[in-house]
Amino acid sequence: MSQPLTIGLDIGGTKMAFVVADRQGNICDEITLPTLVGDSHDVTFERIANQINVYLQQYEAIEGIGIGVPGPVDSENGIAINAVNMLWENVQVSDELSKRLIRPLPIYVENDVNVGAIGEQLFGVAQGVSNYIYLAIGTGLGGAVMINNQIMRGVSHSEMEIGHVSVDPIHGRECTCGLRGCVEMSISGKGFVANAKQHYADYPNTKMVEDNITTHEIIRLSDEGDELARFVTDEAGVVLGIACAWCTSIFNPSIIILGGGLIHASYHLLEDKLQETLKQRTLIQNYEAVTISLSKLTNAALGASALVWYYKQSKVKS
Repeated sequence: MSQPLTIGLDIGGTKMAFVVADRQGNICDEITLPTLVGDSHDVTFERIANQINVYLQQYEAIEGIGIGVPGPVDSENGIAINAVNMLWENVQVSDELSKRLIRPLPIYVENDVNVGAIGEQLFGVAQGVSNYIYLAIGTGLGGAVMINNQIMRGVSHSEMEIGHVSVDPIHGRECTCGLRGCVEMSISGKGFVANAKQHYADYPNTKMVEDNITTHEIIRLSDEGDELARFVTDEAGVVLGIACAWCTSIFNPSIIILGGGLIHASYHLLEDKLQETLKQRTLIQNYEAVTISLSKLTNAALGASALVWYYKQSKVKS
C-alpha cells in the first residue's frame, strides 16, 4: 500500500508554490508558477487545477489539498475574504478548485500565517507542543496562536493582527492601516526602511544612501556597526520584545516561534534587545516558561500540505 500523500499550495502575489509531500514532510514533487495577478479568477483557478490534476494523475495516494493564502480567510467555508495582493475579495477558493479537479478530494484553505503555525507543529520546532505563538515577520508582521492544539479563531477572521497593535499611537510613524506607531512599523521590512528614512538626517556619518535604503543594506550595515542601521535594528529588537511580552502575558505559551525571511536574516542583531525587553515586561513565571525560537520550516507550500493532516487530527479528537 502506498504511503499517503498530500498536496500543498502557497498562493502569493508573485508566485504559486506547489508540493506533493508525505506525513513526515518529505517532498516528493514540487513546482513554482508565476501568479499573474492580472488574470481573471477563472484563468487562475484553471492554472491551479491543471497543475494539481497532473499530480493526481501521477500519485494515486494523494488524500487532500492544503492551500495558504494571504489575508483573512473563512477556513470553514474555504473563502479568501480579502487577499489584497491577489485582488481577491470573498473568493470561494475551495469551491472554485474542487469543480475543476479530476477526482474529488478534501480541500482546506487557511491564512498563510496560520499555515506557518500549523506547519511548525507538524514538521518544525513545535512538534509535540500544544500551546505556542507563531509570528511571521517579513514585509509586514502577522501572528497565529495555537491553544490546546487548535488554532485560535476570531469572529471576523482577523485574529492575532499583532502587527497593528500600537506601541506609540500619538507620535509613532503612520502605518498603511491608518494607525500610528503599529508594531510592524518598527519590526518588518517596511518598518526597517521607514525608520531609517525618518532618522536619516540624525546620523550624518551613516554609510546608507538615502535614495536606496533597503532591508538588506540595513542588516549589512548594522553588522558593520553603522550607527543609523544599529538604531533601526535596536528599536526593532525592543519592539519585538514588547510584542513577545504581550503574547507571553496574554497566552502563557511555551514557545514563541519567529518565522519569515527578515527575522532569519536579522535575529542575531535583535536577540539581545528582544530578550532584555521581554524579561523586563513579563511576569517572572511566564518569562521562565517561554522559549523564543526561530522557525524551522522555510517552505510555505510544505506548510500548506500539513493542513490536511492537521484537519484530519482535529476531526479524530473531536
